[in-house]
Amino acid sequence: MILDTGGGGSGDDDAAFIEALRHRAADALERAYRFLETQPDAWALLRAQVLCQARPAADLARKLGETARPDGSLPLGTLISGGEVGFPPLDPAALDEDTVAVLGTLEGMLVAGDARALQADWVEPAVRFLEAHQSEDGAYRLPVSSDLAAQAEADVFFTGMIAGILGRTPVSKIAPLEAAGAFLAERFSPDAVEHDGYAALLAYAHFYTNVPDEEADQALQWCGRALEKGFRSRHLDAVSTLRVLLTCDAQAMPGATFDIVELLERLMEEQAGDGGFAELSLGGPETRTSQTVDAMIAIVRLCAVLDVEPD
Repeated sequence: MILDTGGGGSGDDDAAFIEALRHRAADALERAYRFLETQPDAWALLRAQVLCQARPAADLARKLGETARPDGSLPLGTLISGGEVGFPPLDPAALDEDTVAVLGTLEGMLVAGDARALQADWVEPAVRFLEAHQSEDGAYRLPVSSDLAAQAEADVFFTGMIAGILGRTPVSKIAPLEAAGAFLAERFSPDAVEHDGYAALLAYAHFYTNVPDEEADQALQWCGRALEKGFRSRHLDAVSTLRVLLTCDAQAMPGATFDIVELLERLMEEQAGDGGFAELSLGGPETRTSQTVDAMIAIVRLCAVLDVEPD
């Protein structure tokens, strides 16, 4: 993905426009933060505090580490159960204890990844725990559905998400990543990201961005095209579009071209009157905290790369 700052007017006009956009973004962040303060999701609020530099990222990493069990796993928190974009519908109460432990560990590492805090001491035991749950065929197979087609989609999703976050750490082993790559390569096709749904797009993009693989260049071209197509058609909202880049920890994806200003303005258009995002969520405000944090991270990252052409 190529990010373009737009522009084309005079330097003074561009500077005034960018300055006004930054003020709007700051106001959007403030409103989103106030929304999170009204919700019971303490993890979301802590993530927002770190993002806004009210607390250091080390605080978040430490809090996550305090929940770690002796086997390296982390308990399920609020990210996945709170309706994180892309995750298949899950009922933690209906899942076995081992599956919940894998989900919780993945969740904790994704949260740390967003905060760029994957150097914490608890990360290596968490990595070893996840690697131990890989199937012989390279998949991370979590039994989350009795429907065979839905389970097959979940296998791709969790393999891409778990291997992708492992690939972002400095302590992951090569063999499990290669095995996951072989599993995903057998199932990847352009249709997998264009027509099979957002979860497949997110998982493949995450894996191929963060794990060296001979299929990466071609796969990411298709992921980028599908991402831009979904955004342009409004099949994907701005939060979902930007969640892909946040998960990949990337500002660029081959095959897609976005204008930073357009992304930022679309994102702010999606903010609800109460300051939160994902207003159409059927579960009420408490299920919108993850998307609200996503939007806040995206606003900060987009504003950081806004630029004005020199005179």
